Amino acid sequence: MVPPRDGAGEACVPKQLISAALLGLILLVGLAVPARAADPALIAAAEKEGSLVLYGCDPGQVPVYVEAFQKKYPKVKLTSYVAGCWQIYNRNATERQAGRQTADAFFATEDTMSKLDEEHLLGDYRSPELKDFPAYAQPAGKHYVRAKVLILGMSANRQFTKGMPLPHDWFDFADPPPAWHGQISFYDPRTSSAAFSLLAALHQDFGAEKTASIYKGLVASGAALAPTTPAGLQRVLSGEQPIMFYIVNNHYSGAVAEGAPLDFLVPTSGTIALPFDIADMANAPHPNAAHLFVDFMLSDVQTIIQHANEYALRNGSGAPKGMPDLNTIKILPFDVNAALQDQAKLLAWWQQVTGIN
Repeated sequence: MVPPRDGAGEACVPKQLISAALLGLILLVGLAVPARAADPALIAAAEKEGSLVLYGCDPGQVPVYVEAFQKKYPKVKLTSYVAGCWQIYNRNATERQAGRQTADAFFATEDTMSKLDEEHLLGDYRSPELKDFPAYAQPAGKHYVRAKVLILGMSANRQFTKGMPLPHDWFDFADPPPAWHGQISFYDPRTSSAAFSLLAALHQDFGAEKTASIYKGLVASGAALAPTTPAGLQRVLSGEQPIMFYIVNNHYSGAVAEGAPLDFLVPTSGTIALPFDIADMANAPHPNAAHLFVDFMLSDVQTIIQHANEYALRNGSGAPKGMPDLNTIKILPFDVNAALQDQAKLLAWWQQVTGIN
């Protein structure tokens, strides 16, 4: 079974069932706990190694983290490979098959990290920074740590949707109004992890018939299929298709920060949460540098995450500007293990429902 390949910047899926009550533990009242100083002995060991290789699948933010780490630790040369979540997984798999272990640390969404963990490819480093995180940040028995969470919502460009009714739920797409014809973009679950996650969650929570009605409605409306959500974002910004079936909140925040007139619409029936996780790699060529980077992601980077209008997980971190607190959002339960086990069957079903080959 090959997991869905996602385009650069695609968000992927959480491994365990996530409820609104559990996500409510993420945000605590008060100011965020300040980052501690890194262990001098660990810094010295990392500087002696002199290098670090990071594989990450958040192209909008990983370069920012890399620059900040390099500025703080100039004696540790950080090289990064940034691509889609499953692209970095596949590159690591190819390198290991060739007898090479290149990556020291992985930063990816939870489906990718879960797969790596199941294959015993993650290290067992436990950062001292975790004492300032809720238990949610480190799932029991797992070797990765949740550093931030993203959510999906529908989006519309106000500049091009004046006078149109806007979507408020996934099921609005099952019977779209005539004004939406040719105005929607949606995403291919065969190439987009986020699209596959949403498809699987809808199928698990609402059943085949109701889920089919959504995708049949999209096709009937003349919605344009894009390979990834970033491709759809370009279409909504240009007005080519000013309604997005879904947008990831970090893509939304980045576009709005640059002045885009977008709305973020949380579906009334619920949405999915997408954790991004960090871990050191088992057999990392530079283990101390990897540990130092994990600590950095759980300390300094938490402030960067907040400034980027994303949901940071360090105790006391508030919601992104203009976004609701996670404990006010209905989060759909989602079992990614079951989804991946049924992946081929579900994708074949989606193709049958939509008539897309």
